[in-house]
Amino acid sequence: MTKAYEVFSETIKDLKLLPMFGNPGSTEIPMLRSIKDYILTLLDSISVGMADGRSQYLGRPSMVNLHTLPGVGHSMAFIHTARMNRSPIIITSGQQDTRHQFYEPLLSHDLRGLVGSAVKYSYEIRDAADIEPAIKRAARISMEAPRGPVFLSFPMNIMDQESYYSGLETNLPENNLLEIKAVSEIWAALESSTNPAIIFGSEIDEYDALPQAARITEILGIPAYGEPLSSRSPYDTSRKGFAGDLLPASTPINVQMLKHDLILLVGATITLYPYLPSPLLQGKKIIYVGLNPDNKLGDSYICNPRIFLEKLESVAKRKGDFSPQENLAGAGDAARDKRKMGISYITSKIRKAFSGYAIVDESISNTGTVRKTLEYSRNSYFTAKSGMLGWGIPASAGIATVSDKVLAIIGDGSIMYTIQALYTLKRYSLPLKIVVLNNAGYSILKSYSKSYYPEMENSEMFNVQTDIEKISEAFGVQSRKAGAELEELNWLKEGRDPKLLVIDMDRSVQKLFP
Repeated sequence: MTKAYEVFSETIKDLKLLPMFGNPGSTEIPMLRSIKDYILTLLDSISVGMADGRSQYLGRPSMVNLHTLPGVGHSMAFIHTARMNRSPIIITSGQQDTRHQFYEPLLSHDLRGLVGSAVKYSYEIRDAADIEPAIKRAARISMEAPRGPVFLSFPMNIMDQESYYSGLETNLPENNLLEIKAVSEIWAALESSTNPAIIFGSEIDEYDALPQAARITEILGIPAYGEPLSSRSPYDTSRKGFAGDLLPASTPINVQMLKHDLILLVGATITLYPYLPSPLLQGKKIIYVGLNPDNKLGDSYICNPRIFLEKLESVAKRKGDFSPQENLAGAGDAARDKRKMGISYITSKIRKAFSGYAIVDESISNTGTVRKTLEYSRNSYFTAKSGMLGWGIPASAGIATVSDKVLAIIGDGSIMYTIQALYTLKRYSLPLKIVVLNNAGYSILKSYSKSYYPEMENSEMFNVQTDIEKISEAFGVQSRKAGAELEELNWLKEGRDPKLLVIDMDRSVQKLFP
């Protein structure tokens, strides 16, 4: 027989779920006694963000350990974001001793009720014999399409019970689904259409389908767009055929799709914000192919996008002669932008210095230019699908546990949400490089106000003044402020130590939608 906490650690080790990210409390101590590979964060939610980034980059589950009610409560926005990002993270939490739950002791709560629909599956362990099968079931469910977070609660007293560990191997789902009629029916629709277009989404990168997406676009000769606010690379922009990212609002989408009679969504979701009164894609033939059963537009075929595109290649023929506009990367704006330290100039410099790096983007008001300038490729671009702030530094730190080439681009307001993540970078020598775009405020809110509520544009509540370099140094992370030529980007790139560079940039405010 084996102690329950030993079954817990053996199961996690055999499933290759370590390291565990977390911030433990008293209720977690019983379950952690045999866990050796633990990455400490100074705030619970940071551990969820780190696991999110690592899971997306590796395409497999990562493990999180939260401190019961306070830790799960702190982390809800990150758990919701993991669900939106399709990140297969396994969240564990301690729970109060069941022998006095009737009295609602300190730190006790209905944790499954708290996580609710933000996770795909939740369970609270009732007996030590549950531990191994519950963790293995959670791991499988996290990887089933659509991937996402799961939650397990572990009452303190159960971890000292006697149990048995089987050690049987568990296979995780690969989601190699293809509906039998999908290829023939969709090709028939494409063939009969007058002017079709494709919209690719984050599932293209998630399921390693970037080469297939580019090939089918080139075969068909029709434009390929990126879904609005894609959390990952929807296309390999070194290849031909990319027509750019769609804006997240009905009116500009309708304008861009005006001439197309058929729109094929492959692994894509149409995310809207803000509300505009024009009905979305009214009168268009819409077909969705991917692994999201909750698709809300047109006809749906539940298929692995890579396998579908490979099969479509065998029957597809040319339908158009689309030639994308030159200079999608926006590099031509850089020279005009230099004097005011604008985002086109900054990102053009970053592109040269950090070619081949995974970019984690939380620049918010500048993200459109960041996407265009740095371009898309396999595992090269990540952002929070939910639109939350504070995700960027933890997620990039999670990726830095498995990659030496990670750059976070983040706003001066955004970084303050999870500035404690710098402690974890330093403690575990994670080779993350950080660029902070400093415009002394919440520029996205100023931009939104300028478009819709102009009387709020100069509101004092949108202004933020912080000395980020000093805060960074206090956590032991080297920092500098950039000069006009941005030569400090070379310093930032050197070595494996975590580093942070602040760039004071143009503070003029553009409308969110011109």
